[in-house]
Amino acid sequence: MIKEFDFLWQYLDYWAEVDGSYPALKFKGNEISYGKFKNFVDGLAASLVKLGVKKGDRVATVLPMSPEYAYTFVACSKVGAICVPMDVRYRATELRGFLGHARPKVVIALDSFQENDIKSTLAEIKAEIGDPEVFFLNSEPYFKDLLKEEPLKDSITQSPDEDVLIIFTGGTTGVPKATLLSHKNVISMAIVELKSILSYIGREERMKSLVHLPPSHVGGTTELLSVGLINGSKMVLIDHWRPDIVLKELSEEKIPFFGGVPTMFALIFSIASSNLTLPPVELLVTAGEKLNPELLKRMLSWCEKIGVGYGSTETAGFATFSTPKDPAEKFTEGYVGVPFKGVEIKIVNEKGEEVEEGVVGEILVKGPMVSKGYFNQPEETEKGFLDGFWVSGDLGYMKGNELYIVGRKKEVIRVGSYTVLPSEVEEVAMKNPKVAIAAAFGIPHEIYGEVVWLAIVPKPGEGVTEEEIIEACKKELADFKIPKKILVRESIPLTRLGKADRIKLKEIILGEFFE
Repeated sequence: MIKEFDFLWQYLDYWAEVDGSYPALKFKGNEISYGKFKNFVDGLAASLVKLGVKKGDRVATVLPMSPEYAYTFVACSKVGAICVPMDVRYRATELRGFLGHARPKVVIALDSFQENDIKSTLAEIKAEIGDPEVFFLNSEPYFKDLLKEEPLKDSITQSPDEDVLIIFTGGTTGVPKATLLSHKNVISMAIVELKSILSYIGREERMKSLVHLPPSHVGGTTELLSVGLINGSKMVLIDHWRPDIVLKELSEEKIPFFGGVPTMFALIFSIASSNLTLPPVELLVTAGEKLNPELLKRMLSWCEKIGVGYGSTETAGFATFSTPKDPAEKFTEGYVGVPFKGVEIKIVNEKGEEVEEGVVGEILVKGPMVSKGYFNQPEETEKGFLDGFWVSGDLGYMKGNELYIVGRKKEVIRVGSYTVLPSEVEEVAMKNPKVAIAAAFGIPHEIYGEVVWLAIVPKPGEGVTEEEIIEACKKELADFKIPKKILVRESIPLTRLGKADRIKLKEIILGEFFE
C-alpha cells in the first residue's frame, strides 16, 4: 500500500523511521542511508530558515543529479521554499536570464562542471540576479556546513497547493516559461506513476531505481527522484547521461525497470551492439515521441514489458500511461496510454472547439498534477492555461479513452498546402539498421514555404549514404515528404532529456547553409 502524504519531506521521515539504515542514495560508489538523508535534510532546512528563507522564496541549484541536490529539493519542501534547479552546463547568458527571473534567496552550486567554470559565472552575475547567498560544494562558503545545523524546532505551516518547484521549459528566445509545480502536483503525479510501474512489474515493494536525468528536467526531479522517495527506493544517482554507466548500474544493482526517451534507447542499442550486453530488466518505460517499429523491435528483444506515457513539465510528468494488457504494436501508432484517474483530456481545433473522436487536434490536459501557471509570467499563463486545462501545443486524437499523439504543432513541416510530421520521415530512416538517430525538420523554400531536410547519425563504425535513405523514402512516402537533402552527421543536438532537438538542429543548419 502506497502511503499518501502531503509533502515530500514526510515520505523521508516515514522511511527513515521504518528503517534508518536502509540505503536511500548511491552516488559514485558511496551509499547514504535514509537516516543520514533525513539528518542532512533537517540540518539544511534549519540553515535555510537561519539564512532568512521564507515560504515562497526561491532556492536555486546549479548541481547535477547528486545527493546534494536531493537534500536541497526535500529541504525546500520542508520550509516552504521553491526549488529552482539549473543545468550544470548553463553558461553566463542562460544563468543570468533564468536566475534573474527567479530571483533566488540562496544558490547552491558546483564550483565547475567539465569545462564550465560555474563559480566564476555566479560571481560575475551575482548582483544582477538579486545578490543571493551562494554556497559551493568544493570551496568556501561550503555547502556541507549548511548540513550541520540543529533540526528545526517548529514546523513550517504549508498547504499542498503551495509551490515547491520551478522548472524552466519551452521557449526559443528570451527567458523560457518558468513552470510552477506545487506539492500536490508533484506528489499526485508521482503516486500514479509509481502505481503504473508496479502494475507492470506485478508486485508492490520497495524497488531499486535509477535516477539518470538532470534535476533541471521534470523527468529527473519528479518522475525519478520523487517517485523513488515515495517508494522508499534505493536510488542510484548518475550525474550526467552516459549509456555505458546506465547499463553498468542496471546490471550491478539489478534495477528492475528503466525509463528514457526513444533517442536514449537508440543510443543504448548503438553501443550495446558493439561492446556491451543489455542487463535483464522487468520493464522499459518511454515517452516524449512516437516509437518507430524498428526501435520497438529492439526494445522488445531486451524486455517483453514496455510501458509508454504522455505528459510534460506542466503536468509534473505523466498524465497518461499504458496498461499491462496493451499490445506493444499500438505504440508505433502513437498510442500513449489512458488518462490517470482524475485527469481529463480534450482535443480541440484551431478555434478551441472540441473535435470528434479520431480527429487530430491540439491536446488539452486537466488534473491534479497540472500546474497552475508560470512564475511571474501572466501573459504566458493566460496563453498556456484555459479553464484549468493546460494547452499543450501537441497534436493528437482520442480513440475511446485512449490518447494518441502525432507531433508538436511548432515542429510540423508545411510543404505547400501539405502537412508533414517529422516522425513520418524519421521512421523510414530508422528502419535502416545502420542509423542510430534521425531528425527531420523544415527548411524555408521560396515556392513551397518549406521543404523537408533530414539529419542522421550512423551507428559507430557504420557508413550511411544519402542515396540509400532517399531511395527508402521514395518507396514509402509521398513525394512532398521525401527529404530534399540528407545530412550525415557525427552528432545532432539533444534536449536535456535526450530527445533529438529538432528546433536547435534547424537553427544550426540554417546558420551553416543560409547565412
